[in-house]
Amino acid sequence: MNTAYPARITQCRELAGLSKTELASQLNVSVAAVSQWENGSKNPTPDNLVALSRHLRVPMPLLLTPVPTELSSRGPITFRARSSAKTAMLRRQAESLAELDAEAFLWMEKWVSLPNPSLPEILFKDPEESANECRRFWGLGNRPIAKLGELFESRGIRLCSAAFGDVRFDAFSCIVSGRPFVFLGNEKQDRARSRFDAAHELGHLIMHQHFSQDELEAKKEETEKQANAFSSAFLMPRETFSCDIIDTSLDGFKRIKPKWGVSIQAMVRRAKDLGLLSEETYQRHCISMGQQGWRRAKGEPLDDMVPTTNRSLVRKILNLLSNGDKIKPWEIPSELPLPDQVLESVFETNFKTLLPVELDNVIVRGVFSDPKDARPGHN
Repeated sequence: MNTAYPARITQCRELAGLSKTELASQLNVSVAAVSQWENGSKNPTPDNLVALSRHLRVPMPLLLTPVPTELSSRGPITFRARSSAKTAMLRRQAESLAELDAEAFLWMEKWVSLPNPSLPEILFKDPEESANECRRFWGLGNRPIAKLGELFESRGIRLCSAAFGDVRFDAFSCIVSGRPFVFLGNEKQDRARSRFDAAHELGHLIMHQHFSQDELEAKKEETEKQANAFSSAFLMPRETFSCDIIDTSLDGFKRIKPKWGVSIQAMVRRAKDLGLLSEETYQRHCISMGQQGWRRAKGEPLDDMVPTTNRSLVRKILNLLSNGDKIKPWEIPSELPLPDQVLESVFETNFKTLLPVELDNVIVRGVFSDPKDARPGHN
């Protein structure tokens, strides 16, 4: 009979943020049993499979499906999170989410044509030069970027969300089989920080895409500073941003925040790095921003005036599928049996809400990854 693929069990366990010991405890089996399932030396029993599906909150068909060979090549994860004892587990969750999201995009490519990746090939330069070269390569000039999410998607960057239940999580990026991915944490809901995080990850993709995971870990502090500098230069080009720094008070920076779409803290730091603020004024502003609580997520004023980092590509794909005759959006979970967390990360929608009224009382196989998620009337 069919049995689970070892790589899938590991992938789904790590997506759930569980160690082998924790999963074994939940399933009431030995740690050795979980290890044997994951190394392929033994197969889980049918009852074990049901329990795995339930506790890992993944559809049973996913456990019985091999990982696509097309996705065997994944580059290093440039993981950005605040200091945390759970960073190692968060990284493994991020890796699993990236692999499964890439699988969803691979499936979409059977139905629609997606933009090809278009990242500039930059032999490492300093972050300022790299940001300027990226802008030239994409034909952006020096103007502020309003539609950052749409820009990324148009250049073949797959933009996804990530929710790990940890507000210390910011973002991460990687390249899977030649396809660049940027994942933005959605816990903070801070528009200015989200835009800066997105540009930060773009910096990693451009400047550090050829690094190994070991190199990234060994040079983490250095590469993080480089990505921050890239983000700052990319979002606030020297020539045009400098022209806007007339009033160097915090009120002056507040007035131009909606235009540039970055935090006041980021603008103050950029002005200081460009020599437009003295060290003394910079330190005074930092103290004042801290006293006013601006360092907290959504703590700054005017965040609602900053453009959101929208994702529109997948929404357009869902509209195309809705108007087509091959597959309807509400049928996707049946054809693509991925965890709800992954579907939300990629499609930014709840497929249960897409069911037509006439199907509301009909069982649609595969839509619900857990029986308790089914609505009354779906029995």
